[in-house]
Amino acid sequence: MVVLRRIKASTLMETLVATVLIVIIFMISSMLLNNLFSNSITGNNQRIKEQLHRLQYEYGHHGIKLPYYQDTGDWQYSITKEKKESVNVVVFQAMNPITQESITKISVDEE
Repeated sequence: MVVLRRIKASTLMETLVATVLIVIIFMISSMLLNNLFSNSITGNNQRIKEQLHRLQYEYGHHGIKLPYYQDTGDWQYSITKEKKESVNVVVFQAMNPITQESITKISVDEE
C-alpha cells in the first residue's frame, strides 16, 4: 500500500497576500511607464524648433516680410522687430496658448 506523504503547501491567506503584492507592483510599474511615455511625447519640441529654424532661414534670405504671424495646429509663430539696449533685434517666437509654453530665439537685425 502506498504511504501518503503530506506535501507542505501554502495557506489561502499567504496566496492572497502574494497575489495582492504582485498586483500592486504591477500597477506601480505600469503607472510609472505611462508617466514616462506621456512626458516624452508632450515634452518633444524638436518639430517646433525646426520650424523656428526654417523661419530664421527664410527671414535671412529675404523670404519673409515683418511682422509675420502663423498658426499651425496648437502653436502660434510670430516674428517681430524690437530694440533691446540700442540694438535692433528680430524675435522669433513660438507659443502654445493651451499650455502657455513658449520658445523664443533672438537674432541681431543686420539691416
